[in-house]
Amino acid sequence: MVGRDQSFRPPRRRTQEVIRMTQWAEIRQMHLVDGMPKKEIARRLAVDVKTVRRALEGSPEPPGRESPERRRLLDPWRLEVEEWLRAEPKLTAKRIGKLLQPKTGPLSERTLRKYVARLRRKLFPAEAFVHRTHAPGDTMEADFGESWAVVAGKLHKVKFLVATLPHSNVYFAKAYPVERLECLLDGLESAFLFFGGVPRRVVLDNTSLAVKRVLAGREREETDAFHGFRGAYPFHADFCAPAKGWEKGSTEGGVRYTRNLCFRPLPSAASWAELNERIGHELLADQEARRLPDGRTARQAWLAEREHLRPLPEHAPQTCRVLARVANKFGHVRVETVTYSVPIEHAYRPVWVKLYHDRAEIAVEGAVVAVQQRAFEAGAQVLDPRHVLSLLERKHRAVPEATALAQWDIPEAFLRLRDALRGRTRKPDQEWVAVLRLLERHPQEAVEAAVAEALERDTPRLETIQQLLRQRDGTAVVVPAPLARPDLALTLAPPALEAYDQLGRGA
Repeated sequence: MVGRDQSFRPPRRRTQEVIRMTQWAEIRQMHLVDGMPKKEIARRLAVDVKTVRRALEGSPEPPGRESPERRRLLDPWRLEVEEWLRAEPKLTAKRIGKLLQPKTGPLSERTLRKYVARLRRKLFPAEAFVHRTHAPGDTMEADFGESWAVVAGKLHKVKFLVATLPHSNVYFAKAYPVERLECLLDGLESAFLFFGGVPRRVVLDNTSLAVKRVLAGREREETDAFHGFRGAYPFHADFCAPAKGWEKGSTEGGVRYTRNLCFRPLPSAASWAELNERIGHELLADQEARRLPDGRTARQAWLAEREHLRPLPEHAPQTCRVLARVANKFGHVRVETVTYSVPIEHAYRPVWVKLYHDRAEIAVEGAVVAVQQRAFEAGAQVLDPRHVLSLLERKHRAVPEATALAQWDIPEAFLRLRDALRGRTRKPDQEWVAVLRLLERHPQEAVEAAVAEALERDTPRLETIQQLLRQRDGTAVVVPAPLARPDLALTLAPPALEAYDQLGRGA
């Protein structure tokens, strides 16, 4: 703590005696009403006669006490600190303390923070705002918030979209692992479905997911995907002025409200779908607890506002990004540091990748050939082992090192089948892959059951498993049953073996 330098203290000066409110009233009563002389009043009240004169000659209003401004420890560097704050308004008190330390020595953190906060209030007065009233069904505000949650046993940073109808003050929220265009589109569509209609306009910030370039005034150059989505519903997009988040103050408050209600304490869920189900349940349950100034609950106001929303379109747009890629020699398609597989017959071919918030659809010549679960971790590989089985059947020596099979949680019955085949055939891995290819035509549960039954019968071969599957499907070869009418049966005479003997002697 810096010692107080005596040179910093202002010179002492004589101050006038302060008149208390009770003394001021009593002096005026005693002189103006009772006619008591001023000196007698001063003697009785033990005050200076000059104080009595000031009470009588001054304003008829009660006296106010004005304390002189105290001199602060950091006042010698006040102009310097104000200059720093004007040049960089977000400069922190901690950083200002480090800049001043060579001149002042160690400073108390509390003293420093209070002094900087006092200067901020004088340099940047608090901004006043206009209270707004929204017409029912006219406006929806949307924005992303950020929090944390445990999903599938792992701690994730959660990006959650919050949408609100300011007229009824009702909230909708949906959580995502990332903040991408497909998440924004899916969140807006989910909000429309939840609210039961489409408002006239949607207020957003200038996110790069929707805005390609900020033009003059309220004009914006929108991204193609967002422009197409907005035209399909349709609605008017109203973007806030840069750094003016208060223009969508309802959803700014909704982000804080949702974070406190749904993410504190830290939530834990088995999947993102379960987390969103919990968020929706919390927000729905809370609608009855929140009341508007007119006394209605948020739910009552929302149900009344739904009648003013425009109906949802008959054909909803796709909430995805579409990217062009080429499958490599392994039948893999790399998208944003993540690798997805396609059937091996589409290797080297151009493909279209549709990225949704929860899945990736890969199409070749307009036909979807693969649907994979979306992944977001850098370097992740989402490989379907069925996509490479046709190639492994020919190149069966690569089975032990095949990446798709190594990542697959292979059922126990299939592993036992592979061990059993090693002592029964010369190319066990080739026949094992042929069995796995049955998954292309039959459900996995049916194939597992057939493999288990073949192992139990001690006939673990491809033909046995195929026959068991045909029996389950009702397509097995059936032995003809005897005729119901024996009289219609053909009677054949037994062969005459003597004729063959005669032919032999004749030769």
